[in-house]
Amino acid sequence: MIKYVISICLLVFAHQAIAQKSSFEKAQNKYENVGVETINRLNKTTPLVLNEERLSLLKTIETYSEPYSDVLFKEYLKKNEKEAEELEHQEPILYAYRLAFEKVLQEVKTTKVKNGTAAIWMLYNMGFVIKTPSGCFGIDVDHRLADQLAPYLDFLYITHNHGDHANKGLMAAMKELGKPIITNFDIGNTPYFSETATSYKVGNFTLKTDISDHLRSPKLSNFVSVVRIDCGEDTGNFSILHCGDSGFDPTRFKKVDGPVDVVVLRWGAPRENEILGLGEGQVQTKYAILSHLIEMRHKPYPHGQASITQTLKHLPNVACDNTILPFWGEKLTWEMDKLK
Repeated sequence: MIKYVISICLLVFAHQAIAQKSSFEKAQNKYENVGVETINRLNKTTPLVLNEERLSLLKTIETYSEPYSDVLFKEYLKKNEKEAEELEHQEPILYAYRLAFEKVLQEVKTTKVKNGTAAIWMLYNMGFVIKTPSGCFGIDVDHRLADQLAPYLDFLYITHNHGDHANKGLMAAMKELGKPIITNFDIGNTPYFSETATSYKVGNFTLKTDISDHLRSPKLSNFVSVVRIDCGEDTGNFSILHCGDSGFDPTRFKKVDGPVDVVVLRWGAPRENEILGLGEGQVQTKYAILSHLIEMRHKPYPHGQASITQTLKHLPNVACDNTILPFWGEKLTWEMDKLK
């Protein structure tokens, strides 16, 4: 009788596991793709432990991206669903890109966030989705399929008007659902548009912004709106500062400075340390997250793309003891003042 019950339970679990797989993952069985095993192995590691196995997997993923040029990626983004999906099955880096979305979408739908915690996903590039006991929002969310997240987001924040941060499809889907999109460029989107430092309140979330340059470019001196979001008591007062593609000039962070739980940097370049400290316009953070990895629209490093190899070189010099390097689709949980 006990064996029979165990067999039934195992069968139920097996069916649940199969049901959780997307149609894309099921169809992958028809294709050979070296990226499948790499991503499966990476998903069994954690960004919180950068051991030899994880380092090896990240470097392997970089070898998938190197031969896939920005021109090819832009062409892929223009293809219809059937053609794009065919490429995702065959190309290792596109498989990683697609599976990251499948994973985040499924987990955002199904994750139940308990009181005192927050779930944090890095989707792609500098795009993050954060779910709390009382809400869910996105920052700089970009992906070919990003519009599918609209039903699950209460609001969307975009740091600046560049295609790898401001996804037009997701913006349109959010507007169609009547959900807030907060920007410094979507003119007429009152009350969620401002070209100056501003504060917003959406549900339990308090947002404070400051206006920065774009990578210290004099041509884009007021182009990026960095944001600090305090997520409320039901998360244990979790707070996150997203810097976008700012120039990391402390004089442009005075409205968002002070203690924060997590700061999202770019790739840990030396200038990013300028906002880390105790001075005016600086933040004191428990965790720093490096992002913007292998943004495929950009030409390969050193002509625009933030490579994994170079980011790993920056990592030891970031002025935060807890600096982590998540990859596409990975989830972190904030609980008891720690990321897990």
